[in-house]
Amino acid sequence: MKKLLALLPAATFALTGCLSSSDNSATAPATDTLPTDYIVLEMGEFVYEDGNFAVTRGSCTAYANDYQWKKEQGPGFLRAIDDHTAGIDLTASGNKVSYEYKALAGEPFPNGSFYKSSSLKNSLIEGIILEDPYYSDVAFINTECLFQNFGEMQQTMALIAKVPQNTVTMECNKISIQGLSMEYMSHEKDAIKYKLSFAGKTCTMDHRFLYAYSKDDCAKAFANYQQEYENGETDDFFDFELYDQDLHASAECSDVLSDFHNATGLAKSGETSTISEKQVKDILRAVGARLRGRK
Repeated sequence: MKKLLALLPAATFALTGCLSSSDNSATAPATDTLPTDYIVLEMGEFVYEDGNFAVTRGSCTAYANDYQWKKEQGPGFLRAIDDHTAGIDLTASGNKVSYEYKALAGEPFPNGSFYKSSSLKNSLIEGIILEDPYYSDVAFINTECLFQNFGEMQQTMALIAKVPQNTVTMECNKISIQGLSMEYMSHEKDAIKYKLSFAGKTCTMDHRFLYAYSKDDCAKAFANYQQEYENGETDDFFDFELYDQDLHASAECSDVLSDFHNATGLAKSGETSTISEKQVKDILRAVGARLRGRK
């Protein structure tokens, strides 16, 4: 698993690039100007031979109060069009999607990075990274402002926090709800770090993505679901896509949320909570889902 682990370094990277979120497949930029920083959305393995492109992914479900994990392979097609573009079909439909291709130094085709041509002007460029035998769906980071293009999520966040929509604001890399701030700090290939703050007090939230490709991640997602079920926070059936993000708050977050609670006057009104740690985590899960291309 050496190459797979290489996708998940401990070092963090700054967000770089432009701010446009339009879907524009105009003349592609040179591959050496395309962003190289990315977040891994999903993992798998691939086999390539003469254009035939089989991808194996993980499946994480539940049955009889336990998780069920397995690997599933799907057929596909991949072919170089010229030195810097390729066509890929992962649906076996015959509808090939165009990608800009950047070779992995010293490795034969198809090892390298693939940027979906129709999303090159987006703040998050859809892409694929192949490093034999590992396959990764990724979002190449093409923006300095992670949240600026997530304005449509304002209503979702207000519903999660149970506050008026006009009390939710989204800046470049910060979400604020009635003065409680959730600010992006840094990211790794599989994780994001946030700072939670109110009235001078701060704490951190570590947000790690889980992947169906990993049996351990499947088990972790199901354990998180079970904990919420036992706490009465959900009565739904297990859905991996709702639990494929693992969030941990530092101990100081209890004080930050307590101060926020007291400052709003809800303590005097008999309310037990305003924005709870669970709601903060759900808001950041919504951000993570948006990053992974889910609404």
